[in-house]
Amino acid sequence: MPAVKKVLFPTDFSELANHALPYAIKFAKIFNAELIMLHAVTLYEHDPNDPEHHFPSLQSYCSEVRGAADNGFMVCIEQIGDAGVKVVKVIVQGISPHAAILDYLNDENDIGMIVMSTHGRSGLSHVLLGSVTENVIRYAHCPVLVVKQPEHEFIDPETGEVHLKKILFPLDFSKDSLKPIDLLREIAGMHDSEIIVFHAVDVEIPPIYYTTGIESILQLDPDLNERVARKMEAMVGEKLEGLNLRYEVTEGRAVDRIRELASGENIDLIIMGTAGSHGIGDFLFGSTAARVIQKTVCPVLAV
Repeated sequence: MPAVKKVLFPTDFSELANHALPYAIKFAKIFNAELIMLHAVTLYEHDPNDPEHHFPSLQSYCSEVRGAADNGFMVCIEQIGDAGVKVVKVIVQGISPHAAILDYLNDENDIGMIVMSTHGRSGLSHVLLGSVTENVIRYAHCPVLVVKQPEHEFIDPETGEVHLKKILFPLDFSKDSLKPIDLLREIAGMHDSEIIVFHAVDVEIPPIYYTTGIESILQLDPDLNERVARKMEAMVGEKLEGLNLRYEVTEGRAVDRIRELASGENIDLIIMGTAGSHGIGDFLFGSTAARVIQKTVCPVLAV
């Protein structure tokens, strides 16, 4: 994985959006990277069907927005304080928040990571909820760390201390699900984190067995979980050699089991690929992505 030279932090300056700022600061420090704070301006964020709506003068509107953005940046800079991180302020315009973010990414190819919130007010618009987060994750050329408030935190917002004890790494045996492995190794190695390598066996029972009382694939193949665990170890054990690894296999839908495991194990961070075969592939695509990320109990780093 290329070195992370720049960390991008999109914000609309709301409290919820700025909840991700400590994570952006910390990852910029971890990678000795430049922190870019980005505010996106969309010209048509109000409803033109409203009888009271009037399109503003472009010049006065942009001047007003930039003035407000400067004030918002100052609040962020005060929060950053003397963190030893180089900070750059950027204001971009676009037809939609995610389009503005992605256009900036295309122009700045050395962005190594995006850190963003899933909530905010209209401005970085319906901010990073639903389609905005989903589109950024889907089309960004770099990892995206998604956080929200409230959730299980691994960075103390007051002190900036990192408590990254457990990382969940879902694996579906596809090449895409292995994409995060270098980043996983680096982050886990820095913080001596336990890595839980996880796979959900999602196999439907053939209808012929419905009347026999068989409800689980494990009733037909009791050794299945053990074989899957051995396959996971063969696939990633050497790549993650020297780290604290645990292998977990459960039966059911990957989306549900990931959320259950994250809650039950007090997982600090989920690191996973954004594409894969059935199980993880449909996890981070379509509307499922927004639902799981919004409801999960910890930050998700999508690669």
